[in-house]
Amino acid sequence: MMKKTMVMTPLSIGAVRVYDFDGIGLHAYETKNPFADECYLFETGRELIGLEAPLFRDNLAEFADYIRSLHKPLNHLIMAYHPGGGNAFTGSRVYATEAAKKSMGEGGSIKAMLDNFAGGFGDKLNTEIPAVTDTIKAGKVTIGGIEFIVKDTKESFDLEIPAINVVYTHMVGHKAHNILESPEHIDAMIGQMKDYERQKPSLILTTHDVPVTAEIVAEKLSYLQKVKELAAKSKDKASFIAGVKAAFPDYAGEHFLERSAGALF
Repeated sequence: MMKKTMVMTPLSIGAVRVYDFDGIGLHAYETKNPFADECYLFETGRELIGLEAPLFRDNLAEFADYIRSLHKPLNHLIMAYHPGGGNAFTGSRVYATEAAKKSMGEGGSIKAMLDNFAGGFGDKLNTEIPAVTDTIKAGKVTIGGIEFIVKDTKESFDLEIPAINVVYTHMVGHKAHNILESPEHIDAMIGQMKDYERQKPSLILTTHDVPVTAEIVAEKLSYLQKVKELAAKSKDKASFIAGVKAAFPDYAGEHFLERSAGALF
């Protein structure tokens, strides 16, 4: 199913894009924070289902105001890659897989990431992770009347929403660098993009960019294949970063490229 319409509403800090899918609304909140984070709401006739949460306190307040303006309860909150602001969502059921719960717990990679961010941004962040009330597994799950297909990843999970032909993953991004942790991770992302190429989702949702269409998949495949080639032939982090910048001079997210270099070398 293709999206019928999209309306963009600027807010004081960020912006919201609203997509109409004949009975299911998709609200994409662009935080415009330093990480280009994105959070989502799925709207039915009765309620809201959230996907991820803002990390910065000013975004949390703005997002909460926007939710109130919809006059429907946020009964459900799905937490995959970007938990935070836990005490802002005390009335919601919170869903995550075992892998995501482990990553969000002490010693987990997501918890370590949040602690690292707190060191840099201090009180500007709300790094409290919401308590998971419902553990979900790979496969089909119905939340708030909408069917989601949960797909396990190494540290968390991706989603497919068949009713609106929308997919969700951590990082895709148009003309933006990805965090790539190993050659195997690059291969997995190449496989994922090939799946999207076949599936042709109406929208690809990600935590670090506004929703994009399947038209960017060819671009992302070329990027991943070139990065894989450069990772194999570069001598060290510096030469890898220089090679990727030369190949993709107009790509955003240099800090993501630096994290990839640190993981690959």
